[in-house]
Amino acid sequence: MTIHRIHLAAAVASLIFCAAQPALADNPMPSDQSTTTTTTTVTKHHYVYYPEHDIYFAPESKTYYWQSNGNWISGTTLPPEDMPYVRSRGVSIELDTDRPYERHDYVIAHYKNKLDRKLDRDDDHDHDRDR
Repeated sequence: MTIHRIHLAAAVASLIFCAAQPALADNPMPSDQSTTTTTTTVTKHHYVYYPEHDIYFAPESKTYYWQSNGNWISGTTLPPEDMPYVRSRGVSIELDTDRPYERHDYVIAHYKNKLDRKLDRDDDHDHDRDR
């Protein structure tokens, strides 16, 4: 009878070990060497940039961004003196921020200077046509 109990206990221990083995195999790294994965999603925001007076307009939120006394201001309407600057010559841009002034140096380098040169060429072409 004692041998029966020993065999039974050994069989139960074997079953427990076999059942636990897949759970142990799921963690191939020791717990002190775990890794963390961080996923970053970049959201693009659409703006119309008016380079003549450095004004941005976000069509989705209907928000303007402009400078006043060296500070960036935002609102749903521009001051009356800035309204003439947004009637023409806006350029569509996409930025990875919901505050376009955070990328203003980038915008100037990639859009304003190129746009200014293009506008100068267009003006020269218009003057040639008028002659």
